[in-house]
Amino acid sequence: MVKRVFLAIVLTVFVYGDFKQDCVACHKKKNVNLRKTFMNALLVYGGEENFKTALFYYCKNPISLNSVMDEDFVKKYLPLKPVNLSDEKLKELLKVYWDKYKVIGNLK
Repeated sequence: MVKRVFLAIVLTVFVYGDFKQDCVACHKKKNVNLRKTFMNALLVYGGEENFKTALFYYCKNPISLNSVMDEDFVKKYLPLKPVNLSDEKLKELLKVYWDKYKVIGNLK
């Protein structure tokens, strides 16, 4: 039991580190607020599964038609290049993104 908990903690730390490296760094460099992006996507896509699925396909094929950001953002930053991550890795990072910014369960 202790080994499983330890393994889960270690994996979480590594995946969160990847999130900071693969997602946060790029968004920060482009001055794009991840929380605002999250809230925009949440308003459009609603629940967790729709949110993750839509962002997965957007990351793989980032076209303005699929963007949840406002027109000024789209004009400034698109076209973006598709992310160069495996499908599995991208899904892990989207889970971290969801867990970090979701409202339910994160209120204190």
